[in-house]
Amino acid sequence: MRSILALSASALAALAAIMASLDFDADIVPFFVGVTFLGGVQAWAANAPFAGRRRTLARGIALLWLVAAFWIGVLLVMYQTACGCSGPPPSPTVYYLGLPATAYHLLGLYGGLALALTSAFGPDRWFERTPQAQT
Repeated sequence: MRSILALSASALAALAAIMASLDFDADIVPFFVGVTFLGGVQAWAANAPFAGRRRTLARGIALLWLVAAFWIGVLLVMYQTACGCSGPPPSPTVYYLGLPATAYHLLGLYGGLALALTSAFGPDRWFERTPQAQT
């Protein structure tokens, strides 16, 4: 189950990379491709047996994702407060399935972060297999 959460986080980051590419945001595509790769590595590390170095690697990747998400949040706030009103008028927004590409970027980053943190730091009892009822 831990690996499924990490793979889901990786899939969200991959979706954000695709949307960034479609929206011609070539400067952030490598970031999301890198996060997608790290999500795959975390999925491998979170697979059973989840102990020792694998646990440390999975948790390190989740913490790295947390630092990146925090820093991007700081940059977004700084941009909106300092630079948002002094630039040229924004170009028309293109929507994909009713949402702008920025929504996919935020979902890929922060939604993936939530899944990665749950995969790495969730209590073991959340991921234990329950015995099947015998008939």
